Amino acid sequence: MTKLKHTNKNLGISPERLAELLRSTLIASAGASTRLEGSKLSDKDVEHVANIVFGQKQGYQTK
Repeated sequence: MTKLKHTNKNLGISPERLAELLRSTLIASAGASTRLEGSKLSDKDVEHVANIVFGQKQGYQTK
C-alpha cells in the first residue's frame, strides 16, 4: 500500500485507521471497476485476491 506519512499528520487519522481506509477503498474500487467491465467478482472475491497479493488477512467491512 502507498505510504502517506505527510498526509496522515494533517488529517489527524491514526496510521492503523488510514491503512484500513486505504485497503477498504482499494477493494471497493477494484470490485466496482471489474463489475463495470462485466465481471461477476464480489468485493469478497476481490478481498481474497488482495489477501494473496498483499499477504494480509483482514476482513473487508463496508461502513
